[in-house]
Formats: sequence, structure tokens, C-alpha cells
Amino acid sequence: MYSKSRKQSIRFTFIMLAVIILSVSAWGGTYASAAQQETKPYQIVALGDSLTAGYEHGFTEKSVPYGYVEQVYEQALFHGLRAEYVNYGIIGLKAEGLKLLLQAASEGRTVKPDEIQQQLQDPRKDVLLGQTAQMAKSIRSANLIVLTIGGNDLIPVMDKLASGASDEEVTKYIQDLLDQYEKDLESSIRTIAGLNPTAQIVIADQYLPIPAPVKIGNVTIPLYPEEDRLLLLDGVKKIRNKLDLISSRLAKDDIKLQITSVSDLFVGHELEYTSIANKDIHPNQLGYAVMGRAFANTIWGDYRTVRTRPANVQMSVVVAGKELPAGAAPPVLRSNRSFVAMRDIVDALGAKLSWSNTSQSASVTYNSHKVVFTIGSAYVTIDNKKVKLSTPPAFLLKSGKETKTYLPLASLSEALGLQVIYRSTLQTAFINK
Repeated sequence: MYSKSRKQSIRFTFIMLAVIILSVSAWGGTYASAAQQETKPYQIVALGDSLTAGYEHGFTEKSVPYGYVEQVYEQALFHGLRAEYVNYGIIGLKAEGLKLLLQAASEGRTVKPDEIQQQLQDPRKDVLLGQTAQMAKSIRSANLIVLTIGGNDLIPVMDKLASGASDEEVTKYIQDLLDQYEKDLESSIRTIAGLNPTAQIVIADQYLPIPAPVKIGNVTIPLYPEEDRLLLLDGVKKIRNKLDLISSRLAKDDIKLQITSVSDLFVGHELEYTSIANKDIHPNQLGYAVMGRAFANTIWGDYRTVRTRPANVQMSVVVAGKELPAGAAPPVLRSNRSFVAMRDIVDALGAKLSWSNTSQSASVTYNSHKVVFTIGSAYVTIDNKKVKLSTPPAFLLKSGKETKTYLPLASLSEALGLQVIYRSTLQTAFINK
């Protein structure tokens, strides 16, 4: 039987969830790189709730999210992919809301927020739900679709508890909610597969933000009523079971749903990886980093980082999935623009280089493009056309006994038809073919 204290603590948990979701401020949007389109980009589409949206405790409308989605995008860049991403994560979204939203997108219908989910509190809801046509287009062209959903589906339990329902009624109600979650989510995945049968689809399981009791010597101190924590932990396990069942059924119809495990990664690190101490269940930066790593391992089988930089090196450079070697000349920043040693970048690209002492100019040829930089000149020649630089000009820099030619990274890469992306979160520039 549920004790009175258990009912109160469970009610508190769900009230806390509701307050978090209902009180967040407007922020965020959709994101995509501005890469040139000579090569078809690797498209990432993110769907789901506030975890996909990248919400953190204390965010405002001016905050820039850096959640698991952004880190999956960075991992795509690390793997040499000319990647772009768009994030359709909606704060407070439930599985049924996702199902209805995807159905509308698939059918080419525009919808209003209340048609998707009553009292949907995401302040961006009108904008996000007004993009059903673009959402369908994004899904159709996606190579990878990442997803989180389920945390909001159990909130109605608090109303059931407040009604004075019996233990058996509450237990059955929770099971009914999970059964409905299973049906709604499977419908959503089938709709996605109908729009794009070849996209890789990856969903995360759910984590529990409540820590286990702390042991100090022979004394055990529960940070939350243990019987309630175990009850909620059992719910998390049941959601994972539902995901496994859905994946198995979809596989019979040649629809592959991959499940990335984040739940176990949070166990023992709840206070470290979430803002639960501030009554916010969402991950913090450490938590989102753990999620990003889990998604990357599921998608690519590994997780990549750059080498630790010496104190005098301001940034790292990764070319086609490989970081410039440790012996390479360090990149240089001038007027907030990145410059790289000519020989290092050309070798990394596999391009051809010629140097003219007479004109003090460097010619770089890659595929069908040729770009010529002249030391100190505000102009660059791209495929025989003279173009004014938007960066400071190329320059010579003496390092020890050597004098190296430094070229503007963005201008060189874009002139050669490459994608160049600088991620300030990593202090790393990515150049992909």
C-alpha cells in the first residue's frame, strides 16, 4: 500500500516537474551551418522535448543552448562530415504531442499549438509548430534523426494521487500511461520512417535525477524517501522496456530504431550531472556532455576530442576528421580571424601548392579550384577572379629559424569549396570536404 508520506513525496516530484516545464522562459531556435553546398551536407534533425531543446537551469531567451544535440553535431564534424543540423525540440512535449505533430508534418497540414497538445508552455511554440512543412522537408533529407521523449508523459500521475485514488488505481494508471506512451512513440517512429526510410534514428532512454541515500560511516542518509526513489527508478526501467519492445516490433518491418543508454550513466552522478539540487531535473553541462558521448558511441562507435592545447595555442584545427599533427605550426588569430600555416593546411587537404618568390604569392589548387594569395594584399584570386578579402591579408611569420606563410583559414577553405566551421565551445575549427 502507498503510505501518506509516499503519496506526498510522489506528488511533490511531479509538481516539481510541472513547475520546471511551465516556468521556463523563451529561448533557442533552429540552427544550421552556412556551409557552401558543393557537396551534399550530412543532415541532422533533432526532435523531442526539453532535453533535445537543450534547456538548462537558469536559461533565458538570450541563452544559447549547448545540449546533447549540439555535441552530436560536433561529433559529426569530428568524423569529417560536412554536417548541418536543425533542432525542433519543444519544451514540455509529450509522446502524444510528438505523434500529432509528426502526423501533421507528414500530411502537409499546418497546426496550432492546442491541436498538438493542450497548454503546451514552450514560449516558442507558435514558431516551432508553424514549421510543419519545413519539418517534413528536414526529415525527408535527414541522414540522422536524434530524439528524446517521455519525461513529460508521467506528469498526470500527480492529479491521480491528489484525487485520493487507491494504490491499485494509481498503479494501473501509471501502467496505462506507459502503454499509451508505447503506442504514441511507435506511431511517431513509423511516421518518421514513412517520410524517410533510410535515415538513422536514435532515441535515448530516460534517466532518474534523484540520488540514492548517502552513507556516512554506519549512518545512511536518504536525500529523498527511498521507497519513492525506487518506485520512480522502476518507472524508468519500464520505459526502457517499452523502448526495447518498440524497437523489436519495428525491426520486423525493416525499421531500425537504435536506443542509446543514458540512464545508467547518471546513476551515482545525479547531483553532478543534473540541477536537481536546485529543484530542476534537467541536465547541466556535464550531464549533456555525458548524453552527447552516449549518442556519439551509438551512432559512430566512438567519441572524439582534440588534444590538450599548450597555453600559447589559441585553437585546434581538424581537417577531414583528422587534427593537424602536433608538430604543425600553431594557428594564429588576427582581428578575430583564424590564420593557418600554408604548408600544414595544404598537406592536410592533399592539395597542390606553388610559391612565387618574385610575386610573394601562394597558389593552392584543390579539385577544380585554384586560389592565389599574395602576402599583404587585400585581394585574393579565386578561379582567375579577383575578390576582395573579408579578412586581414596573408602574412609571413618567423618562428625560430623558419619563416612561415600564414593564410586566412575561412577564405582559403571557402574558395576551395570546403566547409569551414569554428566551434567556440571547443575552440576548434573544422574543415570538411
